[in-house]
Amino acid sequence: MKTVRYLSPAGNETWCLDGGQWRPVDSVTGGFVWLVTDLPEESFVEIKTPRLFGKDRSAFIDRQLAARYPESPYRRSLPVEGGELFDRLAPTRHVLFGVDAGERIDAEIEALPQPIAAVSPVSLLLAKLAQHRELPPNLFVVLPGQGSLRIVFLRERTPVLTRLTLTPGEPRAQIDEIMRTLRHLENNLGLPRNLEHAVLLLGDATGMAPLMTAQRLRLVELPKPLRPPPADWRFALFDLALKDGTPQVAPMVRRVGYLSSRLGRAARVMAVVIALAGIGAVGSNLGSIISLVAQERGIAASIQELDGQIAIVEGEIGSYGVAPDLLRDAIAIHDREIASVPPLGAGFRLVADAISADSALRLSELQLRMILPSANTCGVDLTSEDGMKRPEATAPGVAQRRIEIGFDLTIPGSYGPRDRAQTVRLVSQRLADVGGVSLWTDANKELSAGNLRGGTTVNAAFRQGWCFTVPGMPSDDAVPAQEKGA
Repeated sequence: MKTVRYLSPAGNETWCLDGGQWRPVDSVTGGFVWLVTDLPEESFVEIKTPRLFGKDRSAFIDRQLAARYPESPYRRSLPVEGGELFDRLAPTRHVLFGVDAGERIDAEIEALPQPIAAVSPVSLLLAKLAQHRELPPNLFVVLPGQGSLRIVFLRERTPVLTRLTLTPGEPRAQIDEIMRTLRHLENNLGLPRNLEHAVLLLGDATGMAPLMTAQRLRLVELPKPLRPPPADWRFALFDLALKDGTPQVAPMVRRVGYLSSRLGRAARVMAVVIALAGIGAVGSNLGSIISLVAQERGIAASIQELDGQIAIVEGEIGSYGVAPDLLRDAIAIHDREIASVPPLGAGFRLVADAISADSALRLSELQLRMILPSANTCGVDLTSEDGMKRPEATAPGVAQRRIEIGFDLTIPGSYGPRDRAQTVRLVSQRLADVGGVSLWTDANKELSAGNLRGGTTVNAAFRQGWCFTVPGMPSDDAVPAQEKGA
């Protein structure tokens, strides 16, 4: 529940906001108090200064405020609306405001049982209302009171004059006071003459329009946020005084308690936000930890189940009277050295098909062996420069265990060079036509190399040799798991 202490020419009143409604009370019950003043000592002063920046400008304005209102701490400067960008950054036009009733306000504050939150003069509150963009920039704001009349004039949305007069609540008397204010502005502040001026009347406008028209005054409508008008315009000013950011004139020393409470509340809100964020982060991490623990338990259960199965298998192996490791080695040797060897008849058939091209050929030597992928093939070192140049060294079959077959043929001595070369070429062609065969030693190439060195057959001996490989079982499948790990 918020409390407003209202100081006016008619007397001092205390109002309390209860359930969204303002009601008068006899005394302040608790909490902070907003002091709203409507005093004749309120005034605006428009000054011009050199173009200063930063602290220099602030210090200059503070000196001007102290010179204009030396006996009252209830003073402040107001921003000037409009102007160019440079004028906004370093303005030369300033408006000062003060209340030359410091002793009365101090006495009222000392008499209050609760600390104050702010001191908001009615002149500043009316200027704040009149700065709405739906209203004209040059405007008279008139607030009738009990036997009084408050007039605030804004030029280019900046307040430059305020007056509080003892005026009865009659339309003609109020218009006369507005015209008296207008003449003062024309004579002293250079307001243009013979122009129509806008008036915002915050009160009963019955019978005012014809009288204003006769004096070249125009009654303007309320902006949308102020419609419909309240029953008492003081309540609208009270609501505005309670809002954050509303101009006020109380010095810092008078608002220490209120500002401390605001900072404490902000700190508590921040602490709650940080706590909630921490709880959220911890909750997220906790969920991840629980998930990891569940995965770990599942993996442990799987490992335990596999260990049980391995123990059962080892038990069954042990029932045969043979050690499990010895049996594994025997199976590995069987798979690698026995089961992986293809039937020898396939290699013999390849050789037989190759030499069947000529019935006069005789097989003088035949060798067959299983070799690993990294072993030398047909006398060629795969890691040497010559071995890496061979296309068979990078063929897909090289990554497997291979079957190496080498044989020599004896060609009849009755064959001449042409018949001998034709026979060798036919044998090589038959071997090359077989899918999967990699020919490493080719008698046909050697014979051709011998013929290219002049017109003789230096290397064309009666005995010719070939060596080739065919794919065997992949080495990864032939080597047992124990040997791979080793």
